Amino acid sequence: MDVSSEPEHAPPVTAPLVSPIAQLAYVFSEYSTTTGNAMSTKINAQARAHEAMGGRTYVVVSDRREHDYGEGTIVRYASSRSTRREWFTDLERRADAVCGVTLGRRPFVARFHRDALGAVPSDAEALVVYNYAGAVTDRLVQRFPGKVVLHLGNDVFRTWRPSEIRRVIERTHVTVTVSDYLAGTISDRLGFRPDNLHVLRNGVDSDSFRPSAREGGAPVTILSVGNVVPHKGVHHLIAAAHVLARRTRDFRVHVVGSAGLRPAEGLSTYEQELRRAAAPLGDLVRFTPFVDRRSLPAVYGQADVFAMPVQWQEPAGQVVTEAMASGLPVVSARSGGIPEYLGPDGVYADPRDATAFADVLQALVESPAERVCRGRALRTRAESLTWERNVGELMRLLAD
Repeated sequence: MDVSSEPEHAPPVTAPLVSPIAQLAYVFSEYSTTTGNAMSTKINAQARAHEAMGGRTYVVVSDRREHDYGEGTIVRYASSRSTRREWFTDLERRADAVCGVTLGRRPFVARFHRDALGAVPSDAEALVVYNYAGAVTDRLVQRFPGKVVLHLGNDVFRTWRPSEIRRVIERTHVTVTVSDYLAGTISDRLGFRPDNLHVLRNGVDSDSFRPSAREGGAPVTILSVGNVVPHKGVHHLIAAAHVLARRTRDFRVHVVGSAGLRPAEGLSTYEQELRRAAAPLGDLVRFTPFVDRRSLPAVYGQADVFAMPVQWQEPAGQVVTEAMASGLPVVSARSGGIPEYLGPDGVYADPRDATAFADVLQALVESPAERVCRGRALRTRAESLTWERNVGELMRLLAD
């Protein structure tokens, strides 16, 4: 995608509607407003759009979790896995990496998904598997009569040999990534781009996330939302706030999120370090732990600037599109697929350079007109990123 171009407008959906579709949520994850899991949010939005088009979506989930989203037909499965080992462990990942090199397959992740895959309704015409590429085995393709979609939101092939990657993509009807950046990493590892590898950009709910009127005269609120873990780079934002505070006090930093994807008691070591680093700034910085999906639009509505200080190659960033739809100017690292979404209307800086990051934040703090201009432009871009378009494009790929 040429990030200097204007956002594209969604073409009409002319491909036949594929229905029912089965969506496989992360094993043991909630299909709920109470999780920060981006995949659950995406499945819910796609199910809503698919149903609005007249389709039907099965959402395959564990019976050990609570699920409160109303969209989609929930299909629960019972797991044979011990409740003490509900997560895919680091040991299993390492063992799978060894098996991948020596055997060309990853038995532990396949076993991890066995119960969930066994619950997929037989009338499903397509099955969407998120990120866990090792679950897309020869056995799955032989047993499932419909079309298999591997949906990649992260760089899951870091420990994979090219031959492994090629085989798993060949098993799918289509493999989709959330950005050109992510598709490019796969093509680079393979040395070519598979014909069935496509980019399917995330959508955003521009009705729920929308611009809000802000009172004049109040300090400018710089918002950060997401998992509060080191690679998300909140410590860079705190460092920039120290620099900014020596120049102006007309701002506030609001960090929203926790280390995990759900409410938790206590703070991680990293969260404690952030609070110690921010303490000298007093009321210029505040922290709000996990916020559920229903409350998030109001959080964005109380902000003036959105900061994305990531220090890894973020493939897309759900919070980026939410900030765009909320009409906020976005200051971000030029990282991964983020520029594909922000385009020329984003503000880019290296968050590891505290002074440079503070410079661009200060420019927005001191210029209401610039904030409004960039926020409006990003809102326009977000309005083209509909979930209806996302699902319509998936229908077209499945019909090919």
